[in-house]
Amino acid sequence: MKYEKMRNELKAFYLNNNNIERSRAFADKCFQILDKKINDSMSAPTKKTIQHKVIVDEFDPVIFKSCPFYYETGTLTSLSDGAYYSKGSDFVHAGGYTLIKNMHKFELNAPELWRKKEIHLEEKLYLTGPFCDPAQHYNFNMKPIYEKGFKGVYEDAKKQLPFCENDEERDFINAVMSSLLEVKRMSEKFSEKAEKMLENENDEDAVKNLTLIRDSAKHVAWNKPETFYEALNTLAFVRKMIGTLEGVGPNTFGRLDLDLIPFYLNDLKEKRITQEEAYELICKFLIVWDMHYDHDMKMVLYADHELENTYTLGGVDTEGNAVYNDLTKMFLKATREEKIIFPKIKCRYSKTSPKEYLDQINRSVINGTSTVLFQNDDASIPALLNSGKTEEEARNYLVTGCWGITTENEKYDHGSYINLLKPFEFALHHLDDKIKRVGIDFEYYDDAQTFEDFYRITVENSRKLISARLEITRGGVGCWNTVDSLPIFSSTLYNCLEKREDFTKSGGKYHDDYLLIFGLPNIVDSLMAIKRLVYDEKKYTLSYYLEALRNNWQGYEELRSEAIATSGWGDGEEESSALGSRFNNDLYNIAKNQKGTYGGRVHIGHLTYTEIRWWGEETLATPDGRYSGDYFSQGLTPSRLKKIPSVTSVINTMKYLDKKTMASNNVVNIILPADKINLDICEAFLRTVADSAVMSLQLNCTTKEQLLDAQKHPEKYPELIVRVCGFSAKFTSLSPEWQNEVITRNFYE
Repeated sequence: MKYEKMRNELKAFYLNNNNIERSRAFADKCFQILDKKINDSMSAPTKKTIQHKVIVDEFDPVIFKSCPFYYETGTLTSLSDGAYYSKGSDFVHAGGYTLIKNMHKFELNAPELWRKKEIHLEEKLYLTGPFCDPAQHYNFNMKPIYEKGFKGVYEDAKKQLPFCENDEERDFINAVMSSLLEVKRMSEKFSEKAEKMLENENDEDAVKNLTLIRDSAKHVAWNKPETFYEALNTLAFVRKMIGTLEGVGPNTFGRLDLDLIPFYLNDLKEKRITQEEAYELICKFLIVWDMHYDHDMKMVLYADHELENTYTLGGVDTEGNAVYNDLTKMFLKATREEKIIFPKIKCRYSKTSPKEYLDQINRSVINGTSTVLFQNDDASIPALLNSGKTEEEARNYLVTGCWGITTENEKYDHGSYINLLKPFEFALHHLDDKIKRVGIDFEYYDDAQTFEDFYRITVENSRKLISARLEITRGGVGCWNTVDSLPIFSSTLYNCLEKREDFTKSGGKYHDDYLLIFGLPNIVDSLMAIKRLVYDEKKYTLSYYLEALRNNWQGYEELRSEAIATSGWGDGEEESSALGSRFNNDLYNIAKNQKGTYGGRVHIGHLTYTEIRWWGEETLATPDGRYSGDYFSQGLTPSRLKKIPSVTSVINTMKYLDKKTMASNNVVNIILPADKINLDICEAFLRTVADSAVMSLQLNCTTKEQLLDAQKHPEKYPELIVRVCGFSAKFTSLSPEWQNEVITRNFYE
């Protein structure tokens, strides 16, 4: 295998428990030092700058002789994306010191809201952190670093000092300057370490890599990168640096084929690099991140195969021109040839994308390695424009984390799930105790005389949940800047320096909330069944129907069969499609009339992570025929209860939706038959999807027979990769429960 030496060296470091113990020991050491240096009277920015200095003082750079990149600080566990908590372990990283020491302030600041929020989380009404998401889903704006390096950002901050109007502003600006100097010192420590390693090194490749690291780390990323190698390494360095120092998880490398192409072309022009050398650097860059985890480890829990590491390819540039260049081709080729799963590739496309590009992104999928997320520009850009983004920002959007569509000028919290199936469940099943416990007066359905009554209750209960969620976060998150400060992250975020405000203080350009709703397919199917069987045909009374639900359909099998057989979401029929569109528009209008956490706008989308199983298991029967504990539908994916044979029907349904209403994105899972798909068919399919409101398309090409055989004979399918939800994984690495989740999905012709 090519790059075997590098793979083995990385494997020895990342794929054992030593990196966990190393990180834990480092955190313990830093916590002890920081406890002596920091006191409660200090501001959060002051605490954070001391934290940064101590970490840089104490960390020992890890340099791999077979790898040309410098980035590994040795302070984070291999599965960590940089968030303050150690994924898979029971300790807080050194970068989480300030946050974890001050976390109690969230509760002290708003104890009643905190109590309500905790109850709501226990009842699976929504997902949030301590009023906000302080740990993950960060998008570090690299543009200023490409243009002027951290030195230039430091100088921009320094210029703001004379304009500071109070101590809080001065604290922030001083924190930015102090912290950026620590970033400089961190990079220089890599250079010093490489210099020392060179003293006793004779291996030719090692000497070459160590010399490159020694010479580059002296200057970059304090100074802007000048070469393709330096630009790639800056991305690697920043990802680990942000996690190490700030204690937050940056989850995108940005638009690599667009952002890095000037460096690549300039290197070619100056004859500093060949295409083959650039491709080798890309391969090694991707291998670095892919080697952070074991492809064959079992996925059992919530996010075992989630590394929150992504990059975007394709789409259009800020002037609307298609992006498809040498780097696009090389990143896609490297992913195929080196069997890369992480970082996750987000491939933007449209109806007018070049055929060669679509063939490139489809090639792996039709061969059974579904690592690509297909993001539809023709739906995403109109939604972003409608959300208030400029045309340039909308065209230049990123796809981060699992499905987050965002600009480089904001932090996008795409873990903010809203579970509409819970108010639905509480009201249908008359769960008086739970309604009283959550403190939201959801209206019961028992007296609904008409379908419009039933529908109105559904929408109103949804409004009450959304309003309660936003009321709690608005009231609770305002103390974030006293809990933690993010001077490095904020330093490149648009307008933070100009406003002299940390992001946690509401610095930045946008202050919008992004609500990720799940439940629409199950609710629409339920509404259709109730409408047809109770109100239109009057075959059953509402009380009888509710009785069937409350008995989990036991003894009501005929009614359940009829409910499943009614028209539903994804079958392409006008009535069900129009109802789904109506419900989505009502949700959009609910959000439109709400005020966000910092006074910004509120946007909706339809996304669901592994909650389709975990939260489904704790939700009672629904009128669509779903048993208690069964799966939810993922995003806008039709329910697996509806055996819809034609994928055309699904796409026709999605055309009913107003694409402008879903600025928080949406996701649809499609499985096409591997034995009937080729590149031309896949291309035509994508161009058809582009005409619909589908935004994130998770496409698998396989058959149920192949998956069942892979369950029985895993040794025959070592490279069969499926899109699980917000990530891909080897099918053979999934637990039996997660394998069954994939196998029970709809398989379309």
